[in-house]
Amino acid sequence: MPELESIYQDALFSIMLYMSANNNNNNSNKTKFSILAIAIVASAAIAIIMQMTSYATAQQQNSSTIVRVQKTVMSAPAPVTAQGHPTHQVVFALPLRDDGRIWSGTVTFTASKPIEIEVMHRYNPAVAPTAEYGQPPVAVINGTTITYSHMTGIVDTPILSGDSPISSGTFDFTGSALLFHKRSGEPFTVTYTIDAVAKTLTQ
Repeated sequence: MPELESIYQDALFSIMLYMSANNNNNNSNKTKFSILAIAIVASAAIAIIMQMTSYATAQQQNSSTIVRVQKTVMSAPAPVTAQGHPTHQVVFALPLRDDGRIWSGTVTFTASKPIEIEVMHRYNPAVAPTAEYGQPPVAVINGTTITYSHMTGIVDTPILSGDSPISSGTFDFTGSALLFHKRSGEPFTVTYTIDAVAKTLTQ
């Protein structure tokens, strides 16, 4: 790191200047010089530790907020099932966030069968909507109430691969989670590439 090299060079330069100026002085001055040299080296060491800590923290933050993945995943039963409906099959491409951040990015995918795509949002209205206004569809996942956007324009028209219809596409998204989904309960496989970042909400 260039900053650390600069700190070392400044400390050594200061010591050399002091040595040159006090080369012929008595023992008392030499003792003072030794104390000063130790103080300078200690200060440089503290500055280096602070720089390294700051650098490590920045690296950790970057690695935890930026996601670039390319995976092939088989679906699994959904954690939530509506009464009277088949258990949906799902792939959570990006997990549900509950830390004041949201996902924002781009995904490109192809699936073995026609599927649906949902972008989830945490549902926590400041004032509960009345019956007159109604509310969007909601579900509870691991104790978190969510609503969701169906990305219908991307998957409404399946693509034929040979004789088999599939889903394939690319789109930008912003939300608390990204989900590949099949309401019929039929299992599927999906390959996807995601480039996304977790951003802190401003409100």
